[in-house]
Amino acid sequence: MLLETLGDSLAKIRREDGATDDDLGAVLGKSGDTAERYRAGGSEMGVVAFLRGCRAWDGRFANPALALVGMKLVEIDSGEGSDRAGFTALATLLAQLSEALEDDNIVDDRELAAMAAAVESAGKHIDRLRERARPRLISNRG
Repeated sequence: MLLETLGDSLAKIRREDGATDDDLGAVLGKSGDTAERYRAGGSEMGVVAFLRGCRAWDGRFANPALALVGMKLVEIDSGEGSDRAGFTALATLLAQLSEALEDDNIVDDRELAAMAAAVESAGKHIDRLRERARPRLISNRG
């Protein structure tokens, strides 16, 4: 399941970025043929190629696979950024959620797909706040 999930991520990145298997391979430090096998879920990816993919595509690449083990990739510099921009991102997501809930009490898959960018943006700002809060939480334990 892990290899299939990484392959699905590569396929999505390939579609979204208009890339070829050779392009994916260049990022991963592998040939286009090897990238194609990764994308098809038919070949195990080494740690160096995996980390190169993480560096290039961050959560778009790694998070679906990491979610299988209850984790996610968060950028180290998530602590940087504007609180105002974070508030705007969160407010945008809340407005979109409110609109999606007006017709019923559930956000369906179509509505969720339409708000994917807002979810990602708000998530990055939440990660930033979580990262900023972490040292305080540790120092408050005494």
